[in-house]
Amino acid sequence: MSHLGRLVLPVLLLAVAGCPKRAEVQPVPQDAGQALDQAIASLDARHFRRAEDQLTFIIFNFPGSRQASDAQYYLAETYFRSKDYLQAQSEFDFYLKSFPNGRFQEEATYKLAVSYLRSAPSHVRDQARALKAQETINRFLEDYPDSPLRPDAEKLLGEIAERLALREFDAARLYYTSGEYKSALVYYDYVDQTYPAGRWPDMERYRFAVSLLETADTAKAREVLSALVTGPCEPEVKKLARAALGRTSH
Repeated sequence: MSHLGRLVLPVLLLAVAGCPKRAEVQPVPQDAGQALDQAIASLDARHFRRAEDQLTFIIFNFPGSRQASDAQYYLAETYFRSKDYLQAQSEFDFYLKSFPNGRFQEEATYKLAVSYLRSAPSHVRDQARALKAQETINRFLEDYPDSPLRPDAEKLLGEIAERLALREFDAARLYYTSGEYKSALVYYDYVDQTYPAGRWPDMERYRFAVSLLETADTAKAREVLSALVTGPCEPEVKKLARAALGRTSH
């Protein structure tokens, strides 16, 4: 069922049959606070389907209440904890847009970013979701600079950067192995500007240096090769870097 459907009268909503993620639920106490407490207890006990049903009942039967707003957040949290990140992303997004004054905006923004990333395909495929996660977590860091979640958010940002860098490395490597060093350098330059040098694989740093050397940027090539030769590096790569560094002195 689309999120728009939640704006329809609760009776009509409960009458709809066959909607995915919105199955008919058993009656719960008519007090919204008590109903929410029961739903949270189900969630904490990892009874995810029961929590989903209880939270959906609250959303449909107590529209406009604080409990309905909270229930929407906890519904997203239910999918998040059960690792259904695609559905969690949809529900967190709906919460943020529908309840701009909701008391879980901070947590929902962070978990929306996590959900985008966890539902993204591997780095060799389209990275639209990873980029959306990056956009969301940057907004989180800007909006909530003092959040206790900031260390987790910064760690997540590093994870996103690594995933995106791996995709660029793959493209650069294809050009490098075919001897198209100028094209390889386009991708290596991008990663050099967006991903810490200390986290590059040693062999990618070496290929970057060779691409620089082959495109006549000797000074930069020497800088990268020297760092490989003098720093902690795989012995095989260090040997290759030392030989390439000798070429820069001719």
